[in-house]
Amino acid sequence: MAADADSVFAPLRAAAERAGLADFLRWWRNELAATLPAGWRERLASRDTAWLCAEGDEWRAFRPVAGRLAQAGRVNLGSLDSTGRRAAFRRLLAEEPGASGNAWLVLPRESVLVREVHMPLAAEESLRDAVGFELDRLAPLPAEQAWFDFRVTGRDAGAQRLTLLLAVTARAPVEARLAELRELGAAVLGVGVMDDVAGAAAPLNLLPPEKRDRPATPTAAIAARVLAAVAVILALVALVYPLWLKREAVIALHPRLDRAKAGAQVAERLAKEIEKLASEHNFVLAKKQGQQPVVVLLEDLSRLLPDTTWVQQLDVKTNQKAREVQIAGESGSSSQLIEVLEQSGKLVNAGFKSPLTKGVTPNTERFLLSAEVKPRPLPEPMPESALVAPPKGAAAPVVQPVPPLPPSVIPGADAPGSPAAVPQPASAAPGGTAPPTPAGAVSPAAKPAPSKPANSGVPAAAPAPKG
Repeated sequence: MAADADSVFAPLRAAAERAGLADFLRWWRNELAATLPAGWRERLASRDTAWLCAEGDEWRAFRPVAGRLAQAGRVNLGSLDSTGRRAAFRRLLAEEPGASGNAWLVLPRESVLVREVHMPLAAEESLRDAVGFELDRLAPLPAEQAWFDFRVTGRDAGAQRLTLLLAVTARAPVEARLAELRELGAAVLGVGVMDDVAGAAAPLNLLPPEKRDRPATPTAAIAARVLAAVAVILALVALVYPLWLKREAVIALHPRLDRAKAGAQVAERLAKEIEKLASEHNFVLAKKQGQQPVVVLLEDLSRLLPDTTWVQQLDVKTNQKAREVQIAGESGSSSQLIEVLEQSGKLVNAGFKSPLTKGVTPNTERFLLSAEVKPRPLPEPMPESALVAPPKGAAAPVVQPVPPLPPSVIPGADAPGSPAAVPQPASAAPGGTAPPTPAGAVSPAAKPAPSKPANSGVPAAAPAPKG
C-alpha cells in the first residue's frame, strides 16, 4: 500500500521539489519543531526516524531522551544471511516507536572533525558553495573525499564575519555504511554526529542533499491518510447524495409539470373565450342595466322640483363621458334648484349653463341647468345553476302583476287631454267601481291649468307634477 501511495504522489513530490516547496516545508517544519518543548520534539523525532549507529557487524538503535541519545536496542548481523539480516534489522526498528524505515546514520564523535570557523558576511547568500571552496583550507580532507555540514552560530556585523560550526567526515566509509542500510531496507535521511543530533533543534546533516532518500511514509500515516480521504469522500457523498435525489425527483416531476402546464393553458384559453362570449352576450344588457331609465329620472324630477317651478324643456343627452340632463324653464326659487337636484341620488354635478333671467310670470326667473346622470350599478350576476331549465312537471314560477302607477307619478298626467287624465269607466276597475284617488293626490280634473300671463305672447308652461 505504501508503494502504491508513493507512486500516486510521486509526480506531486517531484513538482514540489522542482519548485522548492519541499525545502520550504522542511525548513518551516524544523522552525516549528524548534519552538516545541524538548520532550515533544523527542517524541516527534522518535516517531518518524530511527537513529542507528554501526560498530563492525553490530547495529545499535537509539532514541532521543532529555537532549541525548539513549540506546533502545542492538543486533549483530555478522552471522546471518541476507534474509535473516533484513528480518533482524526490521525487528531492531520495531523496537523503536519509529518503525517506518526512515533512519539516520549516527557517527561517533571521534570519526567526525567538528571545529569553529569564520567566513565573510558577504558569503552568506551562497554559504555552502563558499565553505566547499574553502574546505581544503579548513579541513585535512579534500572536498571530493569529504562530506560536510555547518551551522551558523554567530554573526558580527561590525567585523563583517560569520561564525560557523563545521563538521567534516570521510566520504568512503560513510558511503559503505549507507549502502548497507539501504540494502537492509532503510530510507536514509541523513548522517549526524552523536553529540549533536539529540541536542540541536536542527542537527548537522553531513549527507549531501542530492544523496538523501525520500522519507518513507509509515503505515499508520498511510492508514490515517486513507481514512481521512474516505471521510472526505463520505462527507462529499453525504452532501451530494441528497442533491442527487432532489434532482431525480425534479426530473421525475417534469412530465407531470408539462401536462399540468398544458392543461392550465387550455383552461386559461377556454376561460378567456368564455369571458369574451359572456362579455359579448351581456354587452347590450349591461348597457341597458347601467343606465338610469328616463321614466325614473322623470319621476325623481317631478317629486323633487318645487311647486313654483315649471319645466318648459327637458333633454337627456349622451356625450363621450356620461349622460346629461338639461332642464329649461321658470322657477320662483332658482337658488334651491341645485340643492334639490343633488338630493336625487341619481344626478350629480348640477349647475346652471347660462345666467338667470327674468321670467314671463311675475316673481319668476328663467333658468337653464344641467346635471350628469350617475350610472346605475349593475345587478349581481346570476349563477349558472339558475339558468338551467326547470325539470318537466315542475310548477312554473308565479309572476306577480305590476300595479298601475298612480296618476301623480305618470308624466303628463296633469296635461289636459292626456290619457292619464281621462276618467276610466266603472267597468274597467275590478268590481265595477272606479279606483279611488290616493290620499294626498290631486285629481287631474280638479287641478286648474295655469293662466296665461297678460300681454306676453308666450304660452304658459305646465307646472311640474308634485311628489
